[in-house]
This record gives sequence, C-alpha cells and structure tokens, in this order.
Amino acid sequence: MQQKVSMSSLAKMFNVSKVTISKALNDKEGVSEELRSQIKKAAEEMGYRINNAARGLRTNKMYNIGLLIAERYMGKTNSYYFGVCGKMVARLAELNYSSIMETLTDKMENELVLPMMYTDRKIDGLIIIGQLKNEYLRLFHDFDIPVIFFDFYVNEGNIPSIVIDNFYSGYAVTNLLVANGHKEIGFVGNIMTTSSIQDRFLGFYRSLLEHRLTVNYDYLISDRNDDGHLIDLVLPEKLPTAYVCNNDEVAFRLVQALNEQGIRVPEDVSIVTFDNTIYSTLSTPALTTVDNNVDEEINVACKVIMKKISNPSKVYDRILIKSFIIERDSIKKLN
Repeated sequence: MQQKVSMSSLAKMFNVSKVTISKALNDKEGVSEELRSQIKKAAEEMGYRINNAARGLRTNKMYNIGLLIAERYMGKTNSYYFGVCGKMVARLAELNYSSIMETLTDKMENELVLPMMYTDRKIDGLIIIGQLKNEYLRLFHDFDIPVIFFDFYVNEGNIPSIVIDNFYSGYAVTNLLVANGHKEIGFVGNIMTTSSIQDRFLGFYRSLLEHRLTVNYDYLISDRNDDGHLIDLVLPEKLPTAYVCNNDEVAFRLVQALNEQGIRVPEDVSIVTFDNTIYSTLSTPALTTVDNNVDEEINVACKVIMKKISNPSKVYDRILIKSFIIERDSIKKLN
C-alpha cells in the first residue's frame, strides 16, 4: 500500500520546515525559485495533492477563481477565447486553484446582473475574459474581491489589465506590408467595440503616417455591430492591395468573401491578421498572423490574481505581453 504523502514527509526529504513546503507549494514569497521547483516536482512525482477544502477551512478561502466571459465570445465559430479558458483552467490547477467558469448573456450584461458565482460567494477572485460594456464593468469598481481584466483594458477604475501590446503588433504587421511594397492598405474591424481592435487600428494608422501613406476610410470594413456580434463583411467597390484584419476568424471570412467575387489571396489582395488560431492555418493560403504569446499572457494573469488575493492592497496597472509575427503565405511582394 502506497504511503500517504504529507507536508511533513516533504519537509523531512528537503530538510526544511513545513512552512517552507507550504510556501513553495502555494507560490508564496520566502522560497527560492530553485527550491520551489524541486519541491513541486517531488510532490507531483510522489502524488501529493493539496486538499483545498481543508485548506479553505483553515484560511477562510474557497480556493476558487471565477472566469467570466460574454456569451458572444463563445459562439460556434469563435475558438480563441474557448481555448484561452481551457488553458487558464489548466494553469490555475497547476497553481492549486480550482476554476468556476460562467458565461454572461447579453440580457445579464444589459441588466447589470452580477455573476452567480460571485453572489453565491463561491470565488476568491475574478478574471474577466474579453471586453464587456463599460456600464457593466463599472460594477467591479471597488469590488470586495480581487478582479483583473484579461485581453482588454478601460480608462476608468484601477483594475489590473493583462493585454498583449496590440498597438505595436498593429504597427509591426502594417510595416511588414509596406516593406513588401504595399501602399494602399485597408483595415477590417469595428474600432468602437474593443480596446484590442482600437489599439491594432492605431498601430496600423501609425505605420501609415510614418511612411507618409494616406488612410483611405473607404477601405475600412466593419466586422461586427456595436454589441460585438459578428456581421457579414461588405467589400468596398475599389479594393486596396492589402488588408490588416483584427483577428484570424475575420481574416478567414474575408478570404471567403474575396474568393466568392473571384479575387485571389495573395495574388490580388494580401492579408495579415492577429491571434494565430486554427483559422490562420485552415485558410487557403495560410495567413501571416501575430502570435499573441497567449501562454505567457495566461501565466501572468493567473499569478497576478493570486497575488491580489494574498495581498489585496498590491497595485498593478496595465501589463503588456510581447507578441511576435508568424509569416506564412498571404502576402504578395509588389515591385
């Protein structure tokens, strides 16, 4: 019969106190990263599991993190945030926290209904994934549990935000098009809906200004209504030589819309996009895209929410995650 693994046995193994073992397993300060890694590895190999229920009785915590996401981000075709949620649940589990995920309907958002996992007092902290309406987000100002925003930010309040550097990413992919000889470049995305789309557009705009190129507003295509729901793409009568799309799914739909009119990618129109999701490789041709470094974004978000739970007075602002471009086959080099 396998011997039960306890903090005491781990402490004897490493010749340290049970307090040190507890700090290492719970990612608390006061333990070197090398020792923390060794303790966690040994605990996992020996089958040690933290009893969150017992731990909760001692600390008056639930050891649950809430994940709140709008229903519109979890549609049949929207894979990005679905994948984010799965990875975030796994990362929190590695950090010995359970997750409770709740979807927010349009009705709940419009009527300012707080998530049930909060009103039922089931969570110690909350991660809001994807931008919601400002009126709803104001509910979380001066909240009584820690809250962070994932993949968006707002100017109101003092809630930490974990985002990729969308401005620089938009700037960099537009520079790539210009470097390939493109001077007439359009943008696909409703810039009134999310901070991510706005910053990607502003980076696109900055690149055009820097290269003394004109922003032709006839080339702008909206991809969603003001409530954030995707709409059909309406192509302009005259097309640019290239488009910057605000995400892979929209770029995939743009390729389809162009093909239906006999317009080829990249022979007639080049496309760059963001997120490096399955849509960027399902497309023909495969799309040049920005990889958001989402694993690092998730890792930082999980660590920040846990530190806020341990020390609610700790202040964080907007944390930017560096992204990178993956070049594929959707850009034509012009003379």
